[in-house]
Amino acid sequence: MNTATASDPGPLADVKVIELCHLIAGPYCGLLLADEGADVVKVEPPQGELTRNREPMRTSEQGTISGYFASLNRRKRSITLDLKSQPGAALLERLLADADVFITNMRGGALERLGFHPADLRKRFPKLIVVSMSGFGLYNSGGDPDRAGLAMVAEAVSGTTALTRDREGRPTWSGFALGDIITGVTAHSSVLLGLRERDRTGQGRLVDLALTECTLPLATVALARVQSSDAELNAVAGSNDFHDVPYGTFEASDGFYNIGVNRDDFWVRLCNAIGRPELGEDPRYAKYVARASRQREVETMLEEWSKKLTRSAVVETLTKADIPVAPVLTMDGVLEYGHFIARGTFVEVDDAIGGSLRQPNDPTGFAVRTPARIPLLGEHRDAILRELGVVGAEIEALADGGAFGPARGVSATP
Repeated sequence: MNTATASDPGPLADVKVIELCHLIAGPYCGLLLADEGADVVKVEPPQGELTRNREPMRTSEQGTISGYFASLNRRKRSITLDLKSQPGAALLERLLADADVFITNMRGGALERLGFHPADLRKRFPKLIVVSMSGFGLYNSGGDPDRAGLAMVAEAVSGTTALTRDREGRPTWSGFALGDIITGVTAHSSVLLGLRERDRTGQGRLVDLALTECTLPLATVALARVQSSDAELNAVAGSNDFHDVPYGTFEASDGFYNIGVNRDDFWVRLCNAIGRPELGEDPRYAKYVARASRQREVETMLEEWSKKLTRSAVVETLTKADIPVAPVLTMDGVLEYGHFIARGTFVEVDDAIGGSLRQPNDPTGFAVRTPARIPLLGEHRDAILRELGVVGAEIEALADGGAFGPARGVSATP
């Protein structure tokens, strides 16, 4: 819930961040920092960051913008630089010299070829906090650190995919970039810790984040369980891996709901709620291990009851019984969910082409209340360069020299 005042510049108002990122993990970190008041300068290639051209696209008389890109880049300033050109690389160097933080989720090999490997930047800019996000980390990766490492890969090797199972116990992908978002959150924490450390030491730091390691803590409890249980107990752990029974997603007459009966007393409450109080004390079901050994049977009994009712009736009945339950909402349903509306969870963001998007706000409550907007490609070039003392004819000369790409830059606002 946002508790900032309208005039609050945000806790990071004096922090300048250079973002050289694409896709999700890095841009999400930059978004959180921008929400909290940091000046986040997004450095994009001349054709724009990868997600600028990802469907679905929003189109109006004023232009076109990708919903994918818009979801991760509000409140940032955009400049295009061709880092393969000497003038473009030199401008990034000047931006870094004036920055507090550099975040990137480009592979180390690509950064090295451009002359901006994180380890080299740490040497050139001793006070700079450099946060690198990559699939397997820059160092000690146990293999080629430059191999492709999307969130799905990190989720697979961290065990989280194995924990996301269907009713038959088969692993399945979660359906969204879980590993990317948790890496972005970890990177955000790394920036804050780096700034705090620099306050004490006067020195920056290189933070080497691997998506694999950032995703691994999501399996912390499961890792403890596998090291603590024996073969006999594992045999009745259930396809949901000790998360009690019933626990998961179940069907009503018009939709699905999640329920978490993770205590034996919740089981008693459930039995009373569905009109089967005798099952609460039945030795076949009264204890977790007993229910786990009869998981399919228990789940069938639950759905025999819930499929006769609407989802709202199921949720209302179980909520009154003080059992953890919630409707499984589609994205459309999420946007209209009363809980989020009451909490002020969403922020309306100007999409820069005459419309707006409702997006999840920074959940910490530290987000600034100034209007949020999506940057157009290269929109803030002249203003950013002016802060470096580069103006007028010099900008034109840089454009002629290819600093902003083969063309003469972009149509930028001052």
